[in-house]
Amino acid sequence: MKKFKQCIALLLCIVTIIISVPATAFAEEQTEQENNNIYNIGEVGGYLSCNSTAIKTIAKDKKFSARQGHGFAAENGNNLFDVFTGKKAEVVGNDNVKNGPDRKIVNRNGEVTWIQDKYYSTASGSIEACFDENGFRYLDSDNKPMQIEVPADQYDDAVLKMSEKIKQGKVQGITNPEEAANIVKKGKLTYKQAVNITKAGNIDSLTYDAANGVITAAGGLAIGFVLDYALCLINGESNADALKSAVTTGFQTGGVVFATYVISSQLTKTGLVRAFTPASEAIVKKFGEGFAKSILTTNGVDVATLSAEQLTKQAAYALKTQAVFAVVTVAVLETGDVIEIFRGRISKEQFISNLAVTASSVAVGVGGYYAGGALGTLICPGPGTFIGGIVGGIVGGVAGGYIADKAAKAIYEGDGAAMYKIVEDEFSKMAFDYVISEDEAKNIADNLNKKLNDDTLKDMYSSSDREAYIKKIMEPLFETEVSKRAKIEMPTEAQIRTELLADLEGIVFIH
Repeated sequence: MKKFKQCIALLLCIVTIIISVPATAFAEEQTEQENNNIYNIGEVGGYLSCNSTAIKTIAKDKKFSARQGHGFAAENGNNLFDVFTGKKAEVVGNDNVKNGPDRKIVNRNGEVTWIQDKYYSTASGSIEACFDENGFRYLDSDNKPMQIEVPADQYDDAVLKMSEKIKQGKVQGITNPEEAANIVKKGKLTYKQAVNITKAGNIDSLTYDAANGVITAAGGLAIGFVLDYALCLINGESNADALKSAVTTGFQTGGVVFATYVISSQLTKTGLVRAFTPASEAIVKKFGEGFAKSILTTNGVDVATLSAEQLTKQAAYALKTQAVFAVVTVAVLETGDVIEIFRGRISKEQFISNLAVTASSVAVGVGGYYAGGALGTLICPGPGTFIGGIVGGIVGGVAGGYIADKAAKAIYEGDGAAMYKIVEDEFSKMAFDYVISEDEAKNIADNLNKKLNDDTLKDMYSSSDREAYIKKIMEPLFETEVSKRAKIEMPTEAQIRTELLADLEGIVFIH
């Protein structure tokens, strides 16, 4: 019961933080939403599968804001480059072991290359930082020197400096100055690029975030594809149709996740996330250690070695990063509607309605993700956490959007419904004018429905004369259907007289 209460509390906290952003300025005008903003299970599952990965990666990069943040940026940037070039690379310096490596690369032959990143403003500074009163600081378990990765623009000078150190006998076990070239490793980033990564709004920072965004989005694309494909098959669709739908959903989901990650990461580098600090820290302290553990565990953080203070700080940071990520997700999902409202293709009421449903889907979905993850952890830590989070998030996201959509429709008819009302009125008028039969009306309606897609209704809404717009679409359909009628020929006078003679025989004489 205690765990359940913690999950419910977290759901409420997430929703509270999300709705505290300036979007609440639209609250007075909040109305309805059309069902095209209720996202399918594939999309929701894809977004949620990337949720913990994104939050964890952004939280990891918070060290960039420290005094020597560019050093951490260098570690992660160089490692990311190695990963993209097919190397099995990993950042290991987060354990803060004294004189330990920052990175490791597992080579194809199984051997491990240990790397220490030194990114100082000068080559001399980068190399001097590798030594103390006892000599060279960075040795592996075999007492061999680790590779010292330096800024790309300092490499040549750094090799010379290391050669001098070897000549001075300060590198244990190494006497040949030429070995300096094997100890000093040329980084993929310059010193300036490493500094730029820690800041927002420059090409180096955007490139770094985009690379991480690709990795994060790949997971969302795959999950979105699999879930949508399976659901389509369950619903009886053909394999070809299911595949087509799944590909569309996968790429759409991946695109949203990519954009959301890059924007969120850039915003956290501006210090925006600090605006959420007081609220997030107060929430974590209020609900205690168990609450903090549930947040971090669901995001894949090992809480076993964390102190109470570390739990509070890391959980608060995860919570406020989640708030930023959720707000940006809503913004990205609503970008299309923002464009449409400026083009005059939807009303401001429709836009606010769409925004309300999207925000509800994201907020309740995130809450469901954490609640499901916490429950899954209780059942089977690890796999249960991931599966529980996805299932809980999907249920929450779809249910949240559905409920918000139904609630909105009780308030506001919506652009689509309003346009359909005009269509019905004009259809009735034209059916009367053309003297349409029931079968003919059905055929015309079937053909008309094929033309009344989302874009058509939006164009109709933006038209200065909506009745004329839809009439122009329907007229060819009526004309085509009427042209199928058999040609009627009027009987001749002789035929009429003959028929009358037969019908009136014995009643009246026709002269």
